[in-house]
Amino acid sequence: MTEITFLGGAREVGRMGILVNSGRERFLLDYGVNVENMDVPLQPKMPIDALLLSHAHLDHSGNIPSLYKLGWNGSVYATPTTFELCSLLLRDSLKVQERKGLTPKYLMHDLAKMERMKKNTVFRKTVNFKSANVEFYDAGHVPGSASILLETNGKRILYTGDIKFINTELMKAADTNLGDIDVVICESTYSYKNHPNRKELADSLKEKIQHTIYNNGIAILPCFAIGRTQEMLSIVSDLGFPVFMDGMGIEATRRVLLHPESVRNHKKLRKAFKRARKIRRGTQRKNVIANPCIVITTSGMLNGGPVGFYIKKLHERENCTLTLSGFQIPGTVGRHLLDTGRYVNEGLDVKPKMKVEFMDLSAHCGRDGIINFLKKVNPEKTFLVHGERVEEFARELKGMGFDAYAPRNGEKLRV
Repeated sequence: MTEITFLGGAREVGRMGILVNSGRERFLLDYGVNVENMDVPLQPKMPIDALLLSHAHLDHSGNIPSLYKLGWNGSVYATPTTFELCSLLLRDSLKVQERKGLTPKYLMHDLAKMERMKKNTVFRKTVNFKSANVEFYDAGHVPGSASILLETNGKRILYTGDIKFINTELMKAADTNLGDIDVVICESTYSYKNHPNRKELADSLKEKIQHTIYNNGIAILPCFAIGRTQEMLSIVSDLGFPVFMDGMGIEATRRVLLHPESVRNHKKLRKAFKRARKIRRGTQRKNVIANPCIVITTSGMLNGGPVGFYIKKLHERENCTLTLSGFQIPGTVGRHLLDTGRYVNEGLDVKPKMKVEFMDLSAHCGRDGIINFLKKVNPEKTFLVHGERVEEFARELKGMGFDAYAPRNGEKLRV
């Protein structure tokens, strides 16, 4: 009998953490934070034999170093790209915590220990433990992202992590050739909707950018440093306009390019990155906005990063555009802007005259993608996580013949 305990990410988006106890070994799947309020998952009972990390985003990785602060001496298993990007995000997160006057969840030496203890994994190559075999599969979400298949006590348990089932400009579609699965722990971020056609969105974005620049404006593209920055850079690279990069996305892209296998078209991304002009100092930004151009910058939810400078300087210009392309968490500056039409941040409270739009370029699967995937792998049980409408979705799946359930944080289930 295998026991699964949901420590975080159940009936919510963020702070993922799932403990799988085979009876002889204990495996922790992800251990993140809520990126807005720094809430963390429940603390797992020790010992933990291994931590299996799906990808670098902080809602999946952001609290891992705290385990070493508690005295844990185990290893984290993830792809090389995930470790590369995780190191960048965790260091930045520590700086943000200190800047906000929060008590840090971990210290630099805890992060350094995590990096020393890492174990690189390769897609479709089995990692053998005493009581379990583990394989990582390409999840198609962001560079390095993986779904994790854990086989123990005669059961094949799949944790999808964040997953995308179609090709994007940046990523190949998730690997779904997994055979039959007994238990699926499935992300359900968008269980209630499907996403628009991605190619049509990209074409529409290009048209909007062209219109902006032909009208002597500046197109501001706030992006998440990992995934969205690289995809946006690839999308706009063939327009022939000056492209500037600002913020953490520069270093994230450099690290992604160290792992050609992690993206769909490494050559195109490398060429686009080489051509893009990088902003290294704040004093360079005033020169950027002197002429029409494209600016890819952080942060994707407008809460911090260089994007604030550009909005402050350009919000009164009707010929400029601001295009949000990722999910805006409630309480963020970006979400407030979309909901109210007002930009409120760093002492500025204005209704921008620049055109503000949202384009759904999500790196998560939509509703039909989840359903089709479940039909393909045919699980005996499905546990829905990483979503805010999972109870309703579980009822709908039951009506389709699936044994689906939306667990609560703290709940233990046996399979």
